[in-house]
Formats: sequence, structure tokens, C-alpha cells
Amino acid sequence: MFDVKIIGNNASNNWLVRQFEIMKFSDTALEEKFIPRPDISIVFHFKDSPLIRSEKNIQLEPFFLAPIIPSSLVLNFHGEMDTFIAICKPTVFTRIFHLDLTPVNKRSIDLPPAIFSKLWTELSRLDTTQERIHHFTAFINSFQQTPYQPDAVDIFYDKMIENSAAVPIHKLARECPACKRTLERNFIKRTGVTPKVLMRIIRLNDLLSHLHDPITIDYQELVFDGHYFDQAHFIKDFKSIICETPGYFFNRNLQIAKMFSGKQEGTIR
Repeated sequence: MFDVKIIGNNASNNWLVRQFEIMKFSDTALEEKFIPRPDISIVFHFKDSPLIRSEKNIQLEPFFLAPIIPSSLVLNFHGEMDTFIAICKPTVFTRIFHLDLTPVNKRSIDLPPAIFSKLWTELSRLDTTQERIHHFTAFINSFQQTPYQPDAVDIFYDKMIENSAAVPIHKLARECPACKRTLERNFIKRTGVTPKVLMRIIRLNDLLSHLHDPITIDYQELVFDGHYFDQAHFIKDFKSIICETPGYFFNRNLQIAKMFSGKQEGTIR
């Protein structure tokens, strides 16, 4: 059994949280791609933890930060899983907790154990999702007791999310109260990727969110909607992020990939 529920943020936590994702799994194994997304995940595994499939399999920790990644990876769910995930704005989370996400070749980043080990224990003892959301919300608000005031990096990130690829990066940067070089340097520290990489991920995620099953590929429409230069540009970006051609990807069952990547609720038995 594999079950995913997606719960929106609220007025108490929307300064940091985009949504919550609850995953329950009980079976031998389930394997599929995780599609890169333009936000970070604070992940708590209270039972078994999945593997990242690679030349050398990586066993994920009970709690960690899942950063923005430039290309897809393969996850292996197995055993008995009870997982609580807070999807967060990267620029805000790293600012509040004083983290530097300067790009490193890692698919998971350790969180400060003095703070998050205690939180993991407290969340693990709660019985319901709503209790966990309430407790996580109280936890983050204890670090930000006054209304959060976005800085130039937050504003730049938010504008990129809001505009997808409709407005060039250099024009968005001009609307932020910081010089271009300083803005980009701090942006990389706070998100772990360059503005160009993030924009490619945002653009592709925006396209995928507007596609519905069954998917009929119209390359001209995808190129136009995604503000790509041409079809070759779209295919190149798609392959670099998804690690599959659009034709292959869209012609297979994407339900599990969407559930793994926080794009679809559902239950598979």
C-alpha cells in the first residue's frame, strides 16, 4: 500500500511553508523517479527510510533537508514507512536557520541535530497529521516571533516562482533592492542553485502541472507555454532535468512519479 496526502499551508505557517505531504507505505518495494522541484523539503521518516538508487545506494536519514536538485533521482520505498514532509521556501528556511546551501554533490543535507533531533522525537509521538502540522507550525514560529520581512533574495525567489519563465531573470533582478552580483551570490547560498537552474526547474514544473492524463504531446504548445526558444531547447532542458526524453516519459504511467514528487495525491494498493 502506498498513500499520499497533500495538505495546504495556512495563515500561521505560510511565511515559510508551501504545503505538507504525508506518505504511508507498506510493501516489499516501490521504485520510481523523483522529479526536481523549485523548493526544499524538510523530511521526517518515523519508520523505514527510502533508498536513493545510484551506483552506490544511499540510505536516507530519519530527518534531513532535501535540497533543490538539478536532475531527477530514483527513490526506492520499502518496508513500513510513515513520513511527514514540510515543503518550504528555500530562501526563508536557510535565512532563519543560518544554513548555507552552496552547491555540493549531495541529495540530502543534515539538519542541526541539537534542534531537529528533538523535533523528530516530538513529532513521532503524535498520532494525527493535524497534530504534527500544528506542532511543526509552533516550532517554526518559535524562531520567528514577529512577522517575517522578506529581503532581496526572498523577493527575487518569489518573483521567479510567480512569473515562471514569462519574464527574463535579469529583469526580475532589477526589481530587487540589491546589486546583481551580491544578489546572485546570496541566492546561490540560500537555494543551492543558480537563478538559471532554478528557472529551468520552475518552467518544467509549471508545464507538468498543466498536463493531464492521458497526455498527448504537442511540442509546439509546450514550447510556447514554457517560453522556450524552440523544440530543441525544450527537449534539451527536459532531458537534463528528467533524464528521459519527453516522448518516453509521457508515454509511461506517471502516477507513482507524481506521488513521489508531491504533484498528486492518491492510494495504490
